[in-house]
Amino acid sequence: MESARNKYTSEIIEAEDLWLLDVVDTNGYVCWGCGIEMYPSAWQKGSKKRPSFNKMPGKEHINCDADAESTVVKQGQKKSVRNMLDSAPGLMPAGLKLIEQRPVVDPGTTGSDNNTNPIRSTSSASSGGNAPARQSRRPVNAIRQICRAFIRFPYDRGMSLNIPGINADTYMTVFKKLKDPVQPYPERRVFYSQLLWQKFEQDENRIVIPLSGEWAKDESGKFKPSRSYKLHIEWGDWSKAKKDYAFE
Repeated sequence: MESARNKYTSEIIEAEDLWLLDVVDTNGYVCWGCGIEMYPSAWQKGSKKRPSFNKMPGKEHINCDADAESTVVKQGQKKSVRNMLDSAPGLMPAGLKLIEQRPVVDPGTTGSDNNTNPIRSTSSASSGGNAPARQSRRPVNAIRQICRAFIRFPYDRGMSLNIPGINADTYMTVFKKLKDPVQPYPERRVFYSQLLWQKFEQDENRIVIPLSGEWAKDESGKFKPSRSYKLHIEWGDWSKAKKDYAFE
């Protein structure tokens, strides 16, 4: 699974975010759909696989929305799966909600014993036994999850999306492809384009990534980039882990 719930803070964590943590509590996560214990794998630095959450040996997902993620993603490439996305909190985020600081908890305590704001534990008993209550779409704190949803579900881009500072309210209108010829875009959007296979310009303060823009024929008649968009990222105060994460 690509995400799991922190059993102490109730926050849903993306597996790829484990790369950014100094210490990973391997016993601190449960399935966000049914509440069974999940353990992180491939989060160690240098791993050739992408991080993920896996069920413990002998445990099974029962009537679990999270366990159906891969099936929903496959179907979403061919047709609308909106009825399923409405009840899957992680697959089609409802918006972006940035947080300045994550709550810090002692893994040896429960959510009610630490000094963070009290949050209802999703692994507590509910009308369905030990499974957390069925949830609807939710905001997330990483734009990467929203971009992934835009790519995965092309037939459901009419679903709502709220990103602070952007005057648009659906995936279709929030995202905008950069066009040829190169031109200014006065309205704020989440812009996207193809990467150019050119060397990045980078130093300790920033990195410049060339993106597809204008193309023209060279002397041999082949089309080559003639003018490109450029993505500037100021990363002078980023940690090494965060810089490495940007290239994953």
